[in-house]
Amino acid sequence: MILSRPLLPSALLALAHLNFTASACTSVESISCSPMNDAPTLDGDNSDWSSVETFETSLTGALTAAPYPNDNLKVQCVYDDNRIYFLFEVPGVYRFDTTDNHKCAAISTMFKMGEEAMLYNMGNCPMAATSCPSNPEDCVDYKVDIGGHWELATTEMGVAYGINNGTGDDAVANKDDEYAVSPYCRFDDDDQNAANEWAGAWAYVNETGVGSYIFEMSRLLSTASTESDAQLVPGQAIDFGFAFWDPYEDETNGWSDIGHYVTGCAADWISLQLVDKNGEVAPAPSPSGAETTAAPSQIAGETTAPTPSSLAFNLGPQYYLSFALAALVAMM
Repeated sequence: MILSRPLLPSALLALAHLNFTASACTSVESISCSPMNDAPTLDGDNSDWSSVETFETSLTGALTAAPYPNDNLKVQCVYDDNRIYFLFEVPGVYRFDTTDNHKCAAISTMFKMGEEAMLYNMGNCPMAATSCPSNPEDCVDYKVDIGGHWELATTEMGVAYGINNGTGDDAVANKDDEYAVSPYCRFDDDDQNAANEWAGAWAYVNETGVGSYIFEMSRLLSTASTESDAQLVPGQAIDFGFAFWDPYEDETNGWSDIGHYVTGCAADWISLQLVDKNGEVAPAPSPSGAETTAAPSQIAGETTAPTPSSLAFNLGPQYYLSFALAALVAMM
């Protein structure tokens, strides 16, 4: 879901992903987010979430389709009049290094903004396959909102880190608020109404074995910037994804940019449904006003991993050409 810079290995891994015979993968199709009067405290302690419904789903290598080795992600979600609150619980072995983000766990959320935006390839704008397009309007339909992109090295466990104004960059806790149309065209929120509306705290349970990372995150439902932030509306649904970087991806170097794990079998959005006070929710609106239908792989509330042929169909010929060109340029 999130790549920081164009590297040749990412091209090769993406091509390998297309030739990979996908193993069985299932993902929840939707996550319910319910209204709550008493908001949870952001402190890394999940005890005040005991009455909130838990949704469990798999994590899959974003470019490899390999399953995350340490079991499933658990997600809980509530909202009040002003903010949405998440609890993400990711099983894994504890690692933390104050001098190297790659040796700490990292996470991010992603919301669909543009009508054509895909979970795969961070929006997957074909005109931004190797760099930003010369005309930004060429990719506006592929825009995604990347929020709470959190790398932990400058933080402490159990401490709440707040919001900041003027930019999506978080100079203190490094939980940046961003937008993108591809991995090669990603920015901190930077328009005239930009801010970082994310707050959060984290903790780890059972530091001596395979315990769990706890991330409590919160964001304003509606923000001043409609250019870089998805607007969250009670009673409506929005397409959503989550990513996790494992600090033990590599024993020596920690995680890599391209080595992260994502929801939706690395292919499909999850519908985040902000259920209203009457228990109702409308489907995610189409920006064009057109009706949408479920993808063929979405059956009985679950999403299955795409076959290589179906993934190739979804990405289109521009994608393969751009990666082939990127690889050739890198080898020159």
